Amino acid sequence: EAMGLLVKEGKIRGYGACNDNAVGLMGMAAAARELGVPGPCCMQNDYSILNRRIEENGLSEASSPALENAGFMAYNVLAGGMLTGKYGLGTGAEDEPLPAAVDDADVERARQSLRNPRGRMDMRGWGLTLIRYRTQAARQAMATYAKLAKQYGLSLTELALRFAAGRPAVTTSLVAHTSVEQLEECLEAFRRAAAEPLDARLRWEIDRVHLQNRLPLFANARTESLRRNE
Repeated sequence: EAMGLLVKEGKIRGYGACNDNAVGLMGMAAAARELGVPGPCCMQNDYSILNRRIEENGLSEASSPALENAGFMAYNVLAGGMLTGKYGLGTGAEDEPLPAAVDDADVERARQSLRNPRGRMDMRGWGLTLIRYRTQAARQAMATYAKLAKQYGLSLTELALRFAAGRPAVTTSLVAHTSVEQLEECLEAFRRAAAEPLDARLRWEIDRVHLQNRLPLFANARTESLRRNE
C-alpha cells in the first residue's frame, strides 16, 4: 500500500526487492493486486556463471513476462572480482596473481594489498563477506571456465559478462569497476553480447561444468562414497 502511494504521488516510478525468491515476488505481486496498486517492477539478486540459483528456485520463471513481468537485475556477475582473474584462481601457476588479502599467508604482502586494494577482495570487510566466491569448489569451477574462455578466444571477464547478458531471465547486470581499463573491457564485452550470443557449443560446455557442481559457492569440492567399505 505504501509503495502504491509513493508511485501515485510521483515520488518513485517503481519498486522491487533484493535477495528474495519466487515466493517473495509472487507474494508481493498478489498483495499489490489485492490492494489495487502497482506490483513490483524488478528483482535484484546475486547471479553469475558461478551462481545460477534463480534458474532453479523459480525466480526466473516468476519474474518472466508470462507471470509477474518483473525485470531481473543481476549483481556480482563478476563474483566480487574473482571472475576477472586478478586475485588468482588457485591453480598454482608461477605467474598467478596474488590471492585476496585476507587469504594471503604472507602477512606483510597481505598488509600491502590491504593498503593498496585491487578491489573489494582486498578489503577486510568485503573480503571476509565474499569468501563464498573463494571456496575450493568455486575456484575449481572458475579455473575450468578460464580454460573454456581461452579455448574460445575470450577473457574470463568477457565470458562471465556475456554469459549473464545472454540469459533470458536477466534484464540488466550491475557491474562496478576499479579502473577505466576494466570499464572499457566490460563495455566491449556487453557490445559483443548485444551483437551475438556466445557460441552454442561453448554454452553447452558451460552447462556441463555447471551440472558437475550446481552451487560451488556453498559446496565442498571433495567427493566420496557414503557407502561403507568404499
